[in-house]
Amino acid sequence: MINAIKLMRKMKTSKDVLDFTDLIRKIKEAELVKDILGIENMYKSWDRIEKIAYIIAVKKATLVAELEKCAVEIGENYSGGIDPDEWAEEVRIKAYGLKWYLEQCFNSAQCDEFVRFTKETGIVNPLSGIPHVIRNNSKNK
Repeated sequence: MINAIKLMRKMKTSKDVLDFTDLIRKIKEAELVKDILGIENMYKSWDRIEKIAYIIAVKKATLVAELEKCAVEIGENYSGGIDPDEWAEEVRIKAYGLKWYLEQCFNSAQCDEFVRFTKETGIVNPLSGIPHVIRNNSKNK
């Protein structure tokens, strides 16, 4: 298993590492079957290696498109201890920047609906001031 990590570190691109994670997932699935059958297995070890593989892939990514590919792979395929959607969002923030993330959050339909809800119910909007700056900047583009 250490050899698998060493091999991934020597790979040139994040795409190579992501391709290798397909193999790791297949091995992990086989280990899960062993776990279900009560046979001695190494599922947890392969799960850790998969997590390390994604970390290596993100570190090797140099372009925004490569980071986006890593985020998609993590969101769709990772099933370890970390929430894959949250991890994918972190990778996207690294790719596009914090301003992009805030614009996605505060210019969404959910945010508009929340602001409408706070006005209707008379609740003080905890986001007041923050979305206005972002909305004004994004609409001027």
